[in-house]
Amino acid sequence: MQLCPSVHPQESVRIFSRYAAAAWLLPLDKRELVAALAAMLAACGEAQVPCSPPAVELHLLDDAAIGVANRRCLGCTGPTNVLSFPAGCDAPGTLLFSLDTLRRECLLYGQEPAEHALRLLAHGMAHLCGLDHGEQMDAVSQIFMDAAIQAVA
Repeated sequence: MQLCPSVHPQESVRIFSRYAAAAWLLPLDKRELVAALAAMLAACGEAQVPCSPPAVELHLLDDAAIGVANRRCLGCTGPTNVLSFPAGCDAPGTLLFSLDTLRRECLLYGQEPAEHALRLLAHGMAHLCGLDHGEQMDAVSQIFMDAAIQAVA
């Protein structure tokens, strides 16, 4: 089990907005996003993940930008909700998050935007910790989700 190295995990979260409409599409303010991601980092020890990133960078994008990244990095066509780029246990991981896809999925599936955003970020964070889809990832994602909900409550 590896514990997150940061004494103050909120200092280990950086958010970049590459989307002019982020202010009105984002269901959580940036302070809440930092708290949620910091809580997920702090929960790495409890979740017993293979690799705890020391920090995370979140990039808020539109569908066009994440579609380009999806094609360039994964060879997939079109936008997706979240892309994860682990950097290992010694460097920050990067999450790309499409606010357009978030809103569309909330409408399609009847999801509450803030809760769905945290669910997607928890999923992305589990990938940053070295997990792939399956039961262990689902369990870790739930731990991260619970920590994030407590942090923004």
